[in-house]
Amino acid sequence: MVIGGLTVATALGVPLGRVAAAGLGWRTALGAVAALSALGALGVRLTLPQLPGAAPVPLRTRLAALRRPGVLRVLPLTVLGMAACYVPYSYSVPVLAAVGVSGRVAVPVALVLYGAGAVAGNLLSGRWTDRVGPVRVLTAGYAAMAVAFAVLAALAAGRWAAVPAVGVLVFLWGASSWCQTPAQQHRLLAAAAEQAPLVVSLNASAIYLGIGAGTVLGGLALPAGAAAVFALAALLAGGAAVLLRGTAGAGPTST
Repeated sequence: MVIGGLTVATALGVPLGRVAAAGLGWRTALGAVAALSALGALGVRLTLPQLPGAAPVPLRTRLAALRRPGVLRVLPLTVLGMAACYVPYSYSVPVLAAVGVSGRVAVPVALVLYGAGAVAGNLLSGRWTDRVGPVRVLTAGYAAMAVAFAVLAALAAGRWAAVPAVGVLVFLWGASSWCQTPAQQHRLLAAAAEQAPLVVSLNASAIYLGIGAGTVLGGLALPAGAAAVFALAALLAGGAAVLLRGTAGAGPTST
């Protein structure tokens, strides 16, 4: 549910922020974010009951989970997969402009499509992970991600403005990006069910590490052009698929 909330926030908040920044300026947009955050904090304080906190978990105990082979097989894939999708996403405005999507209307629409794909991918991933297993879901997700980025790289390199096709590819980009988390968490819980809260929190840390790494790599590739950014993302997505196949055959995370 937490990741589902994050994907819905992505679907709504990012394009609305883009519209606000374009129309009112980025300072006003950030001010609106601060005001909404304060309102949310007040709502939590007024509506949620006081709950006793759990005993603090020492850092040594948290890091001890990383010595479990099943956990170690999963977390690097989370980092690599999230890095792949954030290489272009962190620079979505310039890279989308290279494939014909620009302006105050087209960019927010593209971001809505990404967010809608993220919500759909997250929901369907949870359902299909229960039916066919996490490895098959992740394999399909990384394949779709690699194909979407490869086609976007080709469009950017050829300077082709196929806007309807780009819309479909952006939706696929969002869906493949956020289908990862339910399947990865399933693998972690299979590997260390008795440490469920701890390994899920480690996966969240891996998500943000991947986002940071992807942002850095995208920034390094951006001077070479949008085609290079999309090509790097496709390469990382393909690498994630290879890493998945190389680590999925052993232990409980292979189900």
